[in-house]
Amino acid sequence: MKEKKDFFHTVYDCVIENGTVIDPKTELRTIGNVAILNGKIAGVTRARLSAKRKIDASGKIVCPGIVDPHSHADGQLFSGYVMASMGVTTIIVGSCGLGPYPVKEFLTGLDETGYPLNTAALTPQSWILREKAGIESPYHTATKEQIQNMARWAEEDLLQGAVGLSMGLEYAPVTTWEEMVAMAEVAAKYDKVMPIHSRAGGWNSLEATREVIRLQETTGVRVLLSHHVYQCGQGMMEESLKIIEKARRQGYQIAVDSGAYCDFACPVGSEVFCEGWQQIYDCSYEDILAGTGKYAGQRLTEETFHELRETDPDASVTAFVGKPYEIALALKQPYVMISTDGGFPNLAPGIGHPQTAGTYPKILRELVREQDVLTVMDFVKKSSWMPAQFFGLETKGFIGEGADADILVFDLKRVKDNATFPGMGDPMAQPDGIDYVLVGGVPVVDNGIIQKDAKPGKSIFSRTEIWQM
Repeated sequence: MKEKKDFFHTVYDCVIENGTVIDPKTELRTIGNVAILNGKIAGVTRARLSAKRKIDASGKIVCPGIVDPHSHADGQLFSGYVMASMGVTTIIVGSCGLGPYPVKEFLTGLDETGYPLNTAALTPQSWILREKAGIESPYHTATKEQIQNMARWAEEDLLQGAVGLSMGLEYAPVTTWEEMVAMAEVAAKYDKVMPIHSRAGGWNSLEATREVIRLQETTGVRVLLSHHVYQCGQGMMEESLKIIEKARRQGYQIAVDSGAYCDFACPVGSEVFCEGWQQIYDCSYEDILAGTGKYAGQRLTEETFHELRETDPDASVTAFVGKPYEIALALKQPYVMISTDGGFPNLAPGIGHPQTAGTYPKILRELVREQDVLTVMDFVKKSSWMPAQFFGLETKGFIGEGADADILVFDLKRVKDNATFPGMGDPMAQPDGIDYVLVGGVPVVDNGIIQKDAKPGKSIFSRTEIWQM
């Protein structure tokens, strides 16, 4: 630690002055000046400091940059800048069993080309490793040899820097219990996180939640129930939370992430729309909105739905099946962290789901400012400290000496999500009130303006060691 004399006489790269500093690690809320040097937070004080640049944050919140535990940006520049515009500084990609592979190759390439956000990556199993193993259809059961191969590849990827191992069971509906256990045992061996898009949503979601909990019970793997409102937010949320809470009381390591919307997006050709999907989600073709493709912004008909399934299966659609009140019911639970499920690579202005640009400002506006469901401290903890801790990002998610200078400055009185669904506006619209977003001390959003040449993000290679109690 620097001597106090040195601290007060150093000329810093930047000082964020007079802001309301929120540190979720210590649960401290105070007025202070945040000093930044060489990409790190050097300290917080109320004394005046010298700096090459000063940012006046009077009347604004200064908090750790947002760590999104469930992103699909996958190195796409457009998605990266859109996510930065709402305060995201670090993303975890590769959830739902879908994402870049091998992780080492992806992360190394990202550092070479540059990216606006810090990025860690999960090994994606249900789509990518199954395909690599030669499983041609999501309705084909993996053989014993294929399971062994996938387990070996997953272990190799973890040893080369993957932060965890993900599954998207709803997208590979015939995944056997043996396949699940084999994957979970690899992650558990190294105490790596296992985010799981559960096997079913809608009326089948409760049993799917129990299955994930049983996997933790059987293998010890640290599981993360992905985008929980999307899975159980059709009237089953209260009962699902009781199931989770009972498991947590018994000591199971169950974490949950969830977002600001109750209507989920997915590829139209995916197994979410399996036989009987109308009954599972209690909806019809008209409840499906095309987010990308030739019908973007239009509600689908039986004819256009099947046309897209046949000719453009990767087109993103949104299913309007959720109950809005269940968003708050989920997010106010102390063990639920905030996620986006956003940033799919085929995004562009005017198309997609507003979760990529609107998640965090929507929660700030609705649940913090207007409804008092969450405090500002709750929001900061759920959006930065909790995901950073869960994924082992030791220098992120807090404001204090030695933390990475990933910092968000926002005006709670002005913050507003402007992203809407296609056909109604721009799903990628920049929010109001997000004034500064610093990644490693470098502004990616500067006085509300996205800096489209800024690429200060760094890839995060996770350390992998065999777990020992």
